[in-house]
Amino acid sequence: MSVNADLYIEVKNFYARQMRVLDDLDIEQFTATFTEDGSVAHPHRGEKVEGREAMRAKMKSMLPMYEGLVTRHWFDHFLIEPAEGDVLRVTYYSLVTQTNTKDEVHFFSSSSVEDRMVRVDGELRIRERTIHRDNPKYGRVI
Repeated sequence: MSVNADLYIEVKNFYARQMRVLDDLDIEQFTATFTEDGSVAHPHRGEKVEGREAMRAKMKSMLPMYEGLVTRHWFDHFLIEPAEGDVLRVTYYSLVTQTNTKDEVHFFSSSSVEDRMVRVDGELRIRERTIHRDNPKYGRVI
């Protein structure tokens, strides 16, 4: 799979839509952006969640920590590359902010992310996401 301007724009629009549903806490729509057997790994926490159903359960268990906050995910510095077969390797930086009821904005996390993206029925989906929290003790990633 080659990366031309049309594909680059499609991938960027995919992430714009994905983060809007995540920030709206729409768990069903967010998990639908992954393949049925997709996974999300947080190596710094020693955690990997596999499959949409497990993702939904994990996310629902975390909802209380978002009460009274507006969370925004900011992605930038995208590198979109063909990988094996019909897979795209997408790497980028992620900054997560949270705003409380006093209009105070706090940085929640800074990470580098690597996604393996495929097409399912013509639509882009994430097969595998690995999130590397920015912290010197974990080393430099991506």
